[in-house]
Amino acid sequence: MNKENQIVVGIGIALGIAAIGFIVYRFKNRKSNQVNLHVFDSPDIKGSGNCMDKDLIKKLIKLAEITKLPIFEMINSGARSAYWNTKVGGVKNSAHKIPTCKAVDIKAPTKRIREMIVFAAKKIGFRRMGIGNTFVHLDVDDSKKQYVAWGYPSGNRPPINPFV
Repeated sequence: MNKENQIVVGIGIALGIAAIGFIVYRFKNRKSNQVNLHVFDSPDIKGSGNCMDKDLIKKLIKLAEITKLPIFEMINSGARSAYWNTKVGGVKNSAHKIPTCKAVDIKAPTKRIREMIVFAAKKIGFRRMGIGNTFVHLDVDDSKKQYVAWGYPSGNRPPINPFV
């Protein structure tokens, strides 16, 4: 083997070792099921997504697994300050409000995506759902009526009701 071939082989081996090292590093440092809570922040309070209910987060992880949708990239609204809740027209006792932090709104632009989210959410154990034209509200607020679905504006019949 001439000197040029030895250099090429050496570079190939070095790149292979580097690639394997990188894969091992990424695997060991992967934080399974860790969620960036900032996706839940109220727009007016940085870091407020840290208050999100742990049971809600676990169910959202399961929802992402079942639906194969990027649920955490589809969050419209999570934690809300009192100010932000009023600004977006939320109800006074909203499960979104800090410090409760037991609700999310998930972008769902098509009927098919809304149906997929709603029926998977029921299977996972969500018992409260609001279904809009472009989103699905899910919450785990046990202090409110259970096994209920509603439409928007609030009080309208839901276009999809998994509880009937």
